[in-house]
Amino acid sequence: VESAVIERVIDGDTLVLDDGRTIRLLNINSPEKEFSNSELSSDFMRNFENKTLKFEFIGMDKYNRYLARIYSPEYINLNLVKLGYASKFLVDENEIKEFDLAEKNAIQNGLGIWKKSSFYGCFEFDIDEKDEIVKIKNNCDSVNVKGWMLKDESRKTFVFPEIRLGEVRLHSLSGENNASDLFWNSENVWNGFIQA
Repeated sequence: VESAVIERVIDGDTLVLDDGRTIRLLNINSPEKEFSNSELSSDFMRNFENKTLKFEFIGMDKYNRYLARIYSPEYINLNLVKLGYASKFLVDENEIKEFDLAEKNAIQNGLGIWKKSSFYGCFEFDIDEKDEIVKIKNNCDSVNVKGWMLKDESRKTFVFPEIRLGEVRLHSLSGENNASDLFWNSENVWNGFIQA
């Protein structure tokens, strides 16, 4: 564990130290800048700019960022998930229970990125992992979902085109959109988790 000063927040899970090192927070993923609610994690992290914190470094990622747990004195990575400002992501095995519980509580209480919309409870999802299809059924009034997003447990995000959603099949693979079938043009999306 070493002490360091956060010079600048890039986004909710990436920051730069005053010595120039770029840090990626371990165990979490915050919404990217172009997505709604990205400011929640970024604004929270800006509270720590120009402050000395404790960093536990565990290696580097493929982008040459230092992977770290941050403490002030609370465990900031976990607090971001508890507050609903980030989701758990590639959690270290010895921390999975506390991150799972933190995220489940944030979802259940509609915190941060998990805030429940006025359409909460309207949609049913049936995932066919083998064929890479999710069937989405709207049980409320028809609604235009243009710009709405659906994401898997990782970083894969589908942005809906202009469509009045009653019932539709979303295919992970390639194809041409029509009134009953949408295509993500991705692969290996359905890993057992979906949140609307």
